[in-house]
Amino acid sequence: MKPVRVVVIDRNDITRKGVEGIVSDAGDPFQVTGTLRHLREVDPCLKQQAVEVLIVDDQTVHPNEVMQLAATCHQRYPDTGLIVLSQRRSEEYIQGVMRQGNASFILKNGDVQAQLLKALQLISGGYPFISPDAFKIMSSSSPPKLDSQDWDVLRLLELELPVKEIGQRLGISSKTVYRSRAKLKKQLGVGNNDSLVDAARKQGLLEHKE
Repeated sequence: MKPVRVVVIDRNDITRKGVEGIVSDAGDPFQVTGTLRHLREVDPCLKQQAVEVLIVDDQTVHPNEVMQLAATCHQRYPDTGLIVLSQRRSEEYIQGVMRQGNASFILKNGDVQAQLLKALQLISGGYPFISPDAFKIMSSSSPPKLDSQDWDVLRLLELELPVKEIGQRLGISSKTVYRSRAKLKKQLGVGNNDSLVDAARKQGLLEHKE
């Protein structure tokens, strides 16, 4: 199995070692190949070695620096995924990170270890992850907001129903179904219709199917 090389960036020695421990406990294929204290060290690091995943705890970093890092990874190092661990409940900040390609965002509440392991699995395969609480912030405070109709559309999309039939079941037009689907894709950070339901399942918004 090809190794997934991980670099952890955090100024705080205690929390950095905690993240290292989570990655180490995950076992193969994840390997911590480096630790950094400052974001300015990331670019030289990526120029010297191949890294599949960066994990950043933003506790002592300005949000603009993190968003710039996400943009830099997206533009210069498209094969490197970014996972941001944060306590910042800013919709604008979360959106700023998530819109930059292969990036994930985890709010540090609840079971952070489980969420980080899930994010590692997804991001190493080129698939973004957003923790459920971060998703709720985006859904509740940012236009376009998701309403009950959008959730109804998502559940019927899970049944693999065509747009026309979804509209008939909900008593809405096909145009409205398309609009709800576009909002869902934006909130889940996916670019195509085929990935929508899978993204909702992987991010805990729909139940996994056996």
